Amino acid sequence: MKKVAILLLLFHSYLVALVHSYGGIGFDPLVKILVKQSSKQQEVNYVTESTATEYSPVYVGPQDGLKAADKILSLPGQPNGINFDQYSGYVRVDPNAGRALFYYFAESQNSSSKPLVLWLNGGPGCSSFGNGAMMELGPFRVNSDGLTLSENKYAWNNAANILFLESPAGVGFSYSNTTSDYDKSGDARTAADSYTFLVNWLERFPKYKTRDFFITGESYAGHYVPQLAQLTLLQK
Repeated sequence: MKKVAILLLLFHSYLVALVHSYGGIGFDPLVKILVKQSSKQQEVNYVTESTATEYSPVYVGPQDGLKAADKILSLPGQPNGINFDQYSGYVRVDPNAGRALFYYFAESQNSSSKPLVLWLNGGPGCSSFGNGAMMELGPFRVNSDGLTLSENKYAWNNAANILFLESPAGVGFSYSNTTSDYDKSGDARTAADSYTFLVNWLERFPKYKTRDFFITGESYAGHYVPQLAQLTLLQK
């Protein structure tokens, strides 16, 4: 027991001496860490006026027949009597890199009179389909058996047409065929890809071009939402 106490005392003395020695040479490891983290925050890639130019022209691919191909007849375990349409699929945002974003779209029961809402989960890295759609505001909940679904009476598609987007590439089912893309997913790239997604998605679903449009989300989407909105305004 005495040996343990002596070892603890020696270790404490070593820490004290270490701190004093750092102070003596003007070096503080905690300050160094904080400065490093601060510099990382300053390097975050935000949307600016030059972003619209950097990512122009916006890629627009052929969309003929893709809406019909994306229609979901029924999800596994879905309850009977569902009276709204659902779609899911991929929208290519960069054909050269092979980058594509996944979406899930739940129309409202009275879709022709309701606005379009884009939902983004944050993280970064949180699935808008797995979390946003299936655990929060989507039309269904996964039951405890893990096999069947039940209706969510508080689903947002009761009031709007809800478009769940998984972004950036690498989140959820969204992907890139170029591995290095996953190291370049800054806020500006995310906004540019999301904007390209919207342009192409609206070509696939042209009736929504004239609807009232809202962008919303949670968590780190507090960055995604205003930056996508800013880029949209800059592009227009």
